[in-house]
Amino acid sequence: MSVIRILPSEVASRIAAGEVVERPASVVKELVENAIDAGATRIRVATEQGGQRLIQVVDNGCGMDRSDAMMCLEAHATSKISKEADVGEIKSLGFRGEALPSIASVSRFTLQTRRKEDTVGTEIVVDNGVIRDVADCGCAPGTNIRVSHLFANLPARKKFLKGPDTEDGHIEEMVLQLALSRPDIAFTLSVNGRDVLHASATNDIASRVLMLLGRDAFDSMLPVEYSEDGIYIRGFISKPGFTRSNRRDQRTIVNGRTASAETIYFAIREAYDTLIIKGRYPSAVLYIDLAADRVDVNVHPTKREVRFRDARQVSLIIGTALRTALRTMPGGEDKAILPQLTPSQPVIAARQEELKFDEPEPAPMSVETIQAPVVEAKDIHPALPSMIPPAPSVSPPPPPPAAPAPVETVRPAPPKDLVSMRICGRFGKRYALAESAHGLVIIDIRAAHQRILFEKLLVNLKQKSVQQQQLLIPVTINLGHEEAKFLRSQLRHFEELGFTVESFGGNSYLVTAVPAAYPNQDIAKAMRDIIDDLRQSRTTQVQSAVHLAQAACRHAISLKDSVTEAEIAHIVNQLAHTQMPYADPTGNPTMIHLTYAELEKRFKN
Repeated sequence: MSVIRILPSEVASRIAAGEVVERPASVVKELVENAIDAGATRIRVATEQGGQRLIQVVDNGCGMDRSDAMMCLEAHATSKISKEADVGEIKSLGFRGEALPSIASVSRFTLQTRRKEDTVGTEIVVDNGVIRDVADCGCAPGTNIRVSHLFANLPARKKFLKGPDTEDGHIEEMVLQLALSRPDIAFTLSVNGRDVLHASATNDIASRVLMLLGRDAFDSMLPVEYSEDGIYIRGFISKPGFTRSNRRDQRTIVNGRTASAETIYFAIREAYDTLIIKGRYPSAVLYIDLAADRVDVNVHPTKREVRFRDARQVSLIIGTALRTALRTMPGGEDKAILPQLTPSQPVIAARQEELKFDEPEPAPMSVETIQAPVVEAKDIHPALPSMIPPAPSVSPPPPPPAAPAPVETVRPAPPKDLVSMRICGRFGKRYALAESAHGLVIIDIRAAHQRILFEKLLVNLKQKSVQQQQLLIPVTINLGHEEAKFLRSQLRHFEELGFTVESFGGNSYLVTAVPAAYPNQDIAKAMRDIIDDLRQSRTTQVQSAVHLAQAACRHAISLKDSVTEAEIAHIVNQLAHTQMPYADPTGNPTMIHLTYAELEKRFKN
């Protein structure tokens, strides 16, 4: 008996749907790309409950007659390509003929469409892959598609979806990317009945970037305009001083298609190599245009990744374009900082597929002389996890006699080793060397400062009236739709720590006060980094206030180029009076001890 058989069509369609329709944002992407291919000049997207209840995409494109409307629901039916040679020169966004039948197989799908020359349109209703009704209908020229009850027939798949807010965020980012890719098309996105994105049509990409990313992001960017060997690159990149803690804001459009490619990310990283610290990422909106036969878009079913025929050359040209833009900054002509690179200089590895990115590390923080009140035991937040690493190899001193105060207010005795250490100086930019009674101590200045600030913020969580410092000039933060929505959900926790953040209309906010202990430096940048950090975390609502304090410490300030021994001694003294002097807020060590015994063993004395 044969064990190999042909899969039933309904099973095959659901497997195909799993490749194309990963989440509601994938449905939005496919439907909007079809609208763009249909020549639409206006596209309206509406969603409810993270796209699980409803996804609607309405366009004013060319529309379809009844026969084409029926045919578009068949697997591998497409108007974009017709012969084998077309696969190597794909110029449309869609071409596989898989999206509509895949979506219709896992949802209740309603299609209304009409051509301009027709007097009546066509409506087709599909229920989980089964056509239920085909009829005439009255509708405007173009196409109106409604997708509801997504994955209702696949409960196992539906369980993998995140909450409505998370899925809304993915949809908003997807529509934003699509709107960036086609400035000549007007876009509107409505989420749960509220318009969250509106972009009018324009022929100027600068206007579209300003419209979608906001004034703050746009003002921090430099224009890019460069062409070489038939590759045309334009767009905007951020100045080196305006970076983010992740690569999320690096948006690239290849031949009008929102896409990603390691080649592009590598070129961006190389262009900024000596200008930004490790673990920071510049923002970018780059439009890359080249002949269709020089880029392969048939790499992944979702078409979100592209591959260049000559990845090395493309990467070199992108890098040259970015360096040319960076030289327009004041001082950018300094070739020691921005070396001139031409395609003859081999800076790209021969094997492009082996390129890997370094893991980001937390942004460095500055060290300032600050007043450090001793943290009392009763003031430590109850949700704080235990993060104390192994203590030094000496026994702690016995506790001093109890003071005549209530037990819960007794200050813990600082470790004797920390109080008696002799500061020997600074080692590199980040570390300090000290001598204790038992050996050498290497102190991470940044981690020490984080621990000190973290415990001060935790004190605020237990106090009804927190100490704040009012800002002489309130700081305005213009956020994206997704970031603003997240900030609204976290305002209570910011207030508990001592931040005063007020709505300033739309997606803009004012920071009018910060915790008394918080360094008053680039607050806008720190706030954005904190929001990025929290959005990537998986903490529960109970833990989020503590996690916010951890993020606030990580992104507070940057290390100064010079720190005196007196300042280091002051920091060590403050660290000695914290509850957990040997670990930073995330559990990493603040110092490393090398005892005399260990040193003697290494030198074999």
